Amino acid sequence: MQPEQRQPRGKEKSKRYFTASEVAAFEYCPLAWWYEQYEPAAQADTEELFARMVELEHEHGPQATALPEYQLHERLLLRRGAFDTGQEQHREHAEALEDVYDEARALPFAGCSRRLTLVAIVLLISAIALIAAAVFLR
Repeated sequence: MQPEQRQPRGKEKSKRYFTASEVAAFEYCPLAWWYEQYEPAAQADTEELFARMVELEHEHGPQATALPEYQLHERLLLRRGAFDTGQEQHREHAEALEDVYDEARALPFAGCSRRLTLVAIVLLISAIALIAAAVFLR
């Protein structure tokens, strides 16, 4: 009698079919194909990748850019064109902030000068009141 050949539970063979574009991608660069299939970062969205890069920068400081994980995230984002969009958004945000700062500078009582101006006005009013009192009391 032949012994039964059973596969362990939960490890049943499943056939995976590959598309023509996946085969072409594998032939072009097997390592890139492997990362696309099995690396969790390749399936992560752009915000998650940026967030992880920021975490790495906070954890490792300036040396973060030399880390393989950081470089992987950076290359994925470059391939997606995320930096172009990010730079455009950063530029728009910087322009909006500049407009806000210009408006704040245009106001007469902006920032620290507001307190100084108020003190000067109070002193001026006090001086005028004292001069007027001295003139009337003479």
